[in-house]
This record gives sequence, C-alpha cells and structure tokens, in this order.
Amino acid sequence: MSDHVKVSEESSVAIPLKNLISILTATAIAVVGYYRISNRISVLENQVTVNLEEIEENDNWIDNFEPPAEVKDSVERVRDLEGRLIILETLFRIEMDK
Repeated sequence: MSDHVKVSEESSVAIPLKNLISILTATAIAVVGYYRISNRISVLENQVTVNLEEIEENDNWIDNFEPPAEVKDSVERVRDLEGRLIILETLFRIEMDK
C-alpha cells in the first residue's frame, strides 16, 4: 500500500473560513506579544545599563570623598570635648566618693 501524498501546484486545501481567521488572529496576537516582550526587555536592559553607570559614578565619588576642612576641624573639636567631658566626669565621681 502506498499512502503517499502528492503535492503539486494544482493541490488544494480546504479549511473553514472561521478556522483560517482564528489562525491569523492567533498569529497576529503572538507577533504583537513577541514585539512587546522584546521591546520591554530592551527597555529594561537599557535601564540596567544606565543604573550601573550611575552606581559606578556614585561609588567613585564615595571612594574619593574628602570632607571639607571645617568638618574635619569640627570632628577634632568634638573629640577633644568628649575627652574633656570624660575627665570632668571622672573628677566629679572622685569628689563625690570623698
């Protein structure tokens, strides 16, 4: 038995119009969906690139940050005052224990 299908220029296929429209609609929806997903991925990749560049710039700024001289001076004075406060508290306790 030879059940070979012969296809030629004169071959025809019969498909209900309703099914053909459904197939074309499904194909159109798939194409639009693929385009939207592909576009969204491209946008997200671009955002990641921009964010990474900004993070790198911020990281470099943090690494190279040098506080102004006024801030350094204020920190030194606060530390000196803290030390003096400890001395005064110690002397006060000694006086209270007498």
